[in-house]
Amino acid sequence: MKHPVFLVPFFFFFSCNSSMNSENDLAFVRSKFDPTSIEWQGHRGCRGLMPENSLDGFLDALKYPVQTLEMDVVLSADDVVIVSHEPWFSEEICHCDSLQVNNLFKMTYDEIKMIECGTKHHPRFPKQKKLKSFKPSLIDVVSEVKNYCNQNQVPLPKFNIELKSKPEWDLVFLPDTRHFVDRVYETIRLLGIEEMVTIQSFDARVLNAFQAMNTKLTFAFLTDLDADPLEQMQVLNKLPNIYSPDFKTLTPAKVKNLQNMNIRVIPWTVNDVESMQKLIDMGVDGIITDYPNLIQELD
Repeated sequence: MKHPVFLVPFFFFFSCNSSMNSENDLAFVRSKFDPTSIEWQGHRGCRGLMPENSLDGFLDALKYPVQTLEMDVVLSADDVVIVSHEPWFSEEICHCDSLQVNNLFKMTYDEIKMIECGTKHHPRFPKQKKLKSFKPSLIDVVSEVKNYCNQNQVPLPKFNIELKSKPEWDLVFLPDTRHFVDRVYETIRLLGIEEMVTIQSFDARVLNAFQAMNTKLTFAFLTDLDADPLEQMQVLNKLPNIYSPDFKTLTPAKVKNLQNMNIRVIPWTVNDVESMQKLIDMGVDGIITDYPNLIQELD
């Protein structure tokens, strides 16, 4: 790739600033930082409190200081954009034992809506409320959120939409990448929310396809690797607006240097107050969490 103009300066900048991770630096940031000024994203709605990627979960997240709803999407057999973390029914959260076909790409939206999710005990989220739900469409989610905001006279949140995609899923759990991207974009435009949407993915093919289009979307590169950010982003044709890593891989130097390149830093998935505060002290631009209720516990 693809970033010859700033590749060398970026690595030089990272190496020269590796000493920034000091208590003095963090204390300086802490004294000036207002926690409410960063972007809080409700992960899969508010997975720690309500069934993930459910209508009730997204609406419940809006009761907290959440500016953005994070969600995952795949496609059904009849080309409906479905809000689901996997392109299948997970036995962890759904009653799907009797299904002969457990592949959302082989099921119509009407068939998908018939499967009950949300009432099972979640072993990793013991505080999650058991509530009968189903896998909604993206249209369902945005429509319900718009209605809620109108009724309660609150601003419409932004939407962080992750396209779940892997090369090995092509034509098995998903169509080809071009069709997936086009269908998601058509739905976003239909809903009239283009300027309020961030598209994120671990799959560079998704971001490259979107960024080749003339859109008003924002783009986030997801990663779980503990490596130099620009090295990771060399799979992209263009630098993204947001770098969204596993929060455990961040350092103050990475945050500062990315921001100096006009790339915002919004890590995932941060589920305890101590880690949230540490990231705020680093100067991150936002935090993705399963527990938006913890925001009020920050100093």
